[in-house]
Amino acid sequence: MLSSMPVRNGLLFRGVGAGLALLAGLFFPGAATAADPAGEAPGLMKQIKVLPDKAPDCSSLKSIAETVTRGCKTNDEKAIAIYNFMQLSHYHRAYPGEPGGLPVLKEINVYGWSLCGGLHSEESALWRALGWDWRFVGWNGHTTVEAGYDGKWHYLDVFLKFYAWMPDPSAPGGRTIAGEDELTRNSNALIKQVFFVDPERKCVYARDNQFAMYGDKVNWRAPSFLSCGDGIDDVIGGLKTHNRAGSPEGWAGIDHASHGYSADVNLAPGFALTNTWDPVEGAWYWAGNKTAPAHTCGGHKDTRNDPGIGMVLEPYVRSKPARSYANGTLTFTPDFSTAAVLDGFLASENAKQAGKALMPAESGKPGVVVVRLASPYIMTKASGEAAGADVVEVSVDGGKSFKAVELADFSAAVNGQVAALVKITFKQALQSLKLAATVQNNSGSLPYLSPGKNTVTVSAADPQALGQNKLAVTYAYRLGSRNRSFEQLCEESKELAKAHNATWDDQVLCVEKVFAAKDLPARFEIDCPTPKGKYPVYPRMIFVRREVLGPGQKPLPLPEGARAPEPAAAGELASLPNPFLTGCEPPPRKVERKVKTLKISLQPGHFVTRSGSVPTSDFIKWPKNGQEKVDPMAFLIGGELKELPPAKALDGARLVFPAIRGHQSASTKVGAVLLAAPIEPGQPYDFANLGDVLGTAVVPGLAQDAADWSPPKEFKLDVLKAVRAVARGESKFNGFALRVVPDRGVDDGWTGRVHIPKQPKIYLEVDVAAE
Repeated sequence: MLSSMPVRNGLLFRGVGAGLALLAGLFFPGAATAADPAGEAPGLMKQIKVLPDKAPDCSSLKSIAETVTRGCKTNDEKAIAIYNFMQLSHYHRAYPGEPGGLPVLKEINVYGWSLCGGLHSEESALWRALGWDWRFVGWNGHTTVEAGYDGKWHYLDVFLKFYAWMPDPSAPGGRTIAGEDELTRNSNALIKQVFFVDPERKCVYARDNQFAMYGDKVNWRAPSFLSCGDGIDDVIGGLKTHNRAGSPEGWAGIDHASHGYSADVNLAPGFALTNTWDPVEGAWYWAGNKTAPAHTCGGHKDTRNDPGIGMVLEPYVRSKPARSYANGTLTFTPDFSTAAVLDGFLASENAKQAGKALMPAESGKPGVVVVRLASPYIMTKASGEAAGADVVEVSVDGGKSFKAVELADFSAAVNGQVAALVKITFKQALQSLKLAATVQNNSGSLPYLSPGKNTVTVSAADPQALGQNKLAVTYAYRLGSRNRSFEQLCEESKELAKAHNATWDDQVLCVEKVFAAKDLPARFEIDCPTPKGKYPVYPRMIFVRREVLGPGQKPLPLPEGARAPEPAAAGELASLPNPFLTGCEPPPRKVERKVKTLKISLQPGHFVTRSGSVPTSDFIKWPKNGQEKVDPMAFLIGGELKELPPAKALDGARLVFPAIRGHQSASTKVGAVLLAAPIEPGQPYDFANLGDVLGTAVVPGLAQDAADWSPPKEFKLDVLKAVRAVARGESKFNGFALRVVPDRGVDDGWTGRVHIPKQPKIYLEVDVAAE
């Protein structure tokens, strides 16, 4: 029997042709670009795939391109979908190079960070999978790439996070994504006049497509651009230096070619692969670097305003200061109680199953088994236990050579490898064995769940290869919700995807399914509901696990306290739009409504200081910085807001106040704030109850020897967001306050002040949509 099977170095390599491949020298190299070693375990299940219907399939470049562009109707939409996928799966950090070149597919699954040339090599590889052309274009200090489709070149920069539209009568909707030549020739019309910086959210929007209220609806799907801090003028300046650099199949060591790498998940009986969305401290691999990989632009600035992929990544904002690496585990725990145990090993010699152990088949000679630890993900740490083992050796060159290791920690031997062979020699009984490798996976490429209903497909290359074994699939996650609508987030000047007013349950939910060969391919559903009265967010993913179980084996334990989800109630399966199609919609139409303007008189109050001292002056002031010893002074305004129209009918609300004098040397910015506590006439006021600045106006300076303004000048402050909140019943109206807002661009660094009449007429001017 043994003589009919391929043998190398006295070891039986199981699987047809495996030994011949080994003898031919088809080994994986020792670098991190390693492919699987030749040969396979008899019970190996190939191409195990677990895919929710809304998540990308990252098993190949073709499958990524196909799944992220589903639902796209035009090539422009496909280009945007690829652009959005790159934002989901990548952040800024120096190139994660590997000796011999790093395949794009491996970078997507294992790393998830790069600089401009690498990111654009990956983007162009996905375009290539769609059958498009591509060309690299160099700027001074920057590498870009353009896609060739529909007879034109199109520029989508996934590093700067920018693209722009241009008119095209032949394209659907009369527009197409512009190329760099067009943007350079018409930078004023296509960029300068189109885009602006949102000062509150510190990102860039198109002027006709921004996160703002359009009538009573919010345009929350508006795509954000240049979110990591690059400027509009920087783009225009860079375009002026652009020059073509050809169409290579890679850039900066990140290559379209696979170099033998495969993202297939292949597991033998006793193996489990668990991918998580979280990092293990110190369990990262980055060749030649001593600093853990993390986004160089912290604070989640790249995703916190993104209405698509930002929502997918929002559940992780509070668990890490910036996007970074994530980990999983590859484990092997064979069931020694069955004769089928050897089906999980790559090779064996002089080994047989007896009782609940492996024994030498021929006494006087040691038994040997070889395990292949292999997955699409780089190993960073490894350890194991083997009761009865005499020698443990590891090979990272496909079996050409083995090196003895301490099984308790053999991380150094496998660090940076996607595959390794572990050879265990035993003279007596091998009573138990457990191997565990920590792997590095890019959480942005994992098969996440979405709010609402998820249909999960489970498949394998050859289901019948499962034989009498079972395939177990487990999802672990935590549900969440938001108690504010997008309209409310907009009016409160909050970012869309920074977990504002959102919470995720502490309870871990687990869905575990076990399949026999006859069940595959299989589908099952996972509902991610949103409680009534709340708003949907993406679930906080914990892990996805695949296990091949030998006869009689049970799945790995679930997290402590985890439970199965309860059936979703009717009306709770709220969903969110496809994140990859963000930016495909045309700009919203401007809402024009006839309005009538109402005046609501307010009660002028009194001046107050932070210190509580009674002011004798008639002006408001504020220190220009924290070091200036100036007692801030504000003016309180009371009254009632009775019979306000419904919030959706409010088109505008302005607090109108008079002033008789500005600062003698400079203009002064004045802001309105909402009060969190009522006013007591003539009494001090706690400045902790002054809310955020709602709207501002600039009061011009007035020379010292000039007369006061008579009649007083009126100034208007936008307070629509606050008034809408009162109209919705979300805020109680305790009054407003006027305060100075230091702004060197307005006051030139002077400590601004504005004088107010002793008996000021202050009122609210409200625009109400006519029926």
